[in-house]
Amino acid sequence: MAEETGERPAGKRQYPGVVKYLLLIAGAFVAGVLIFDLVIMPAITGKRDVAVVPALEGMSLMHAEAVCRRQHLELVVAGRRNSDEVPLDYVISQTPRAGASLKQGRTVKVVASDGERMETVPELSGKSIREAELSLESAALARGRIVRVYAPGTGQPAVAASSPAAGTRVPRGCTVDILVAMRGEPRSYLMPNLVGRDFPFAKVRLEGLGFSVAHRVTRRSEGAFPNAIVEQSPRAGTRIQEGETIELVVSASD
Repeated sequence: MAEETGERPAGKRQYPGVVKYLLLIAGAFVAGVLIFDLVIMPAITGKRDVAVVPALEGMSLMHAEAVCRRQHLELVVAGRRNSDEVPLDYVISQTPRAGASLKQGRTVKVVASDGERMETVPELSGKSIREAELSLESAALARGRIVRVYAPGTGQPAVAASSPAAGTRVPRGCTVDILVAMRGEPRSYLMPNLVGRDFPFAKVRLEGLGFSVAHRVTRRSEGAFPNAIVEQSPRAGTRIQEGETIELVVSASD
């Protein structure tokens, strides 16, 4: 019988050491990758300090500023312009665009709305109707109703006042009614039958004759064309004077 020495073969004695060595290398490699990805690369690229630019267009400046603050970004109003669609102090556009990446602490520039473009009602007192119309046109405003008042005496018709009054700030394109002082006695007319007539055409003719026209729209009457006059006051055949108000009921256009 062979003598037992208590020693194992050399090959079997070295195997566990190799496995431990390989596991140690693998663990070190994984740890190195994690440290590189989570610590070194963010420090190099600054990805941990990057924010996504929010969509600010259509927000109020106060709301947009709060949204940027939550993203650690600063809101700067780089400009303002008038807009008929975007309300006053709301964001019209932004730079950078929504969804872009931006380092925290950087600024997002926006253009804010100044609201509708405003114009000043010019002084019309003492002008003729035509002169008043030209002044309003130059101010990018439109002439509204003409109301005539009569007083004894002679002289040319002249604008006495306007509504809104001179100096008032109003949106561009706003209509301005004018009060015209007439001298002498108003002319008298026999009220025609306007039922069935085209309202825009009749309105121009009546105002040209010195009448004030008021109207309201009703639902379309059976057999009536859109914008057709379906009722009138005073009624046809009534004696009316220049400067009086004629009330019309008009068929709806749709």
